[in-house]
Amino acid sequence: MQFKANSAFPRLIWPFLNLASLVFKSISFVNIKIRALRQKDFPKLFIISVDNLSFGGTGKTPLVMAIGRALEKKGARFAIISRGYRSRYEKKGICVHAEHSYKEVGDEPLMLKASFPTQDVFIGRDRLCSLAAAAAKNCRILILDDGFQSSHIKKDFSVMLINSGHPYFYLRNFKFMSRRADRILTYQPAGQAEKPLPADTYDFVTDKLLNAAGQEVTIGAAPIVAFSALGDNDRFENDMRRYLLTAFRGFSDHHAFSPADLHSLERLRKEKGGEWLVCSEKDFCKIKNLLPAAIPLLYARNEIRLPNDTIEQIIKHATEKGFI
Repeated sequence: MQFKANSAFPRLIWPFLNLASLVFKSISFVNIKIRALRQKDFPKLFIISVDNLSFGGTGKTPLVMAIGRALEKKGARFAIISRGYRSRYEKKGICVHAEHSYKEVGDEPLMLKASFPTQDVFIGRDRLCSLAAAAAKNCRILILDDGFQSSHIKKDFSVMLINSGHPYFYLRNFKFMSRRADRILTYQPAGQAEKPLPADTYDFVTDKLLNAAGQEVTIGAAPIVAFSALGDNDRFENDMRRYLLTAFRGFSDHHAFSPADLHSLERLRKEKGGEWLVCSEKDFCKIKNLLPAAIPLLYARNEIRLPNDTIEQIIKHATEKGFI
């Protein structure tokens, strides 16, 4: 279920959410502390943890991709460790291949594998098993997606993303727990891609629309109908307003699209006079094999903007420890 951040329904249920979240956060805090008592060190690995406090919607995956691109520029081999949320192999764990479906390994791991075809992506609820599998394949640098909950694993560098504008960002963990991170970045839209970012903030830029072949398409003033199934659909909708957006439809995060969904969206496009349907890159990974040829679909590539020294800190730390 997806609600607008400023709609009436969330405001009505906030008191109940606050009460329930207090219990949930307290249990989570205790669990994290207990797991930390059995923390394991991996001196032969360099572990980068990409964290947040909320139930998604902060931009962890774009940050993982930014770190991965920086490591590839240095010629470094690395592996990405993800959970594979709601996937068939989430419990068992597996090394992701391009031939997998998103139902088998999850939408975000599949997108990460497509972005880094020569690197390894592992999924699984048991992070220790994933670390061991990566180490067995001689991967010495590991990017741990959402490693905040894995307090039993000692990290070499952790980055915490905070999006305080997300209506439910505070429900998962207490805010003071962000102090565990080596670097804390707060989401603050800069408005213009060329505008410098304030210190310790981050933003996103969505300036490319691509077709199914991965080719950039310039649409000019053509009207579009957009949709997404993200942790923060509001932000994607706002990003799409840079184009002539005639309608938007949001789905719950990790929504499993069906052919019926696509036909419904196509009817909406025709009804609103849209020339294109536009989705996020994460959603495109799920629907590309379901897409009828007659539906004109593009996907938006979303990249994170960071202070210049964020990635440099990670690279410097890994270099000093002899991993690069």
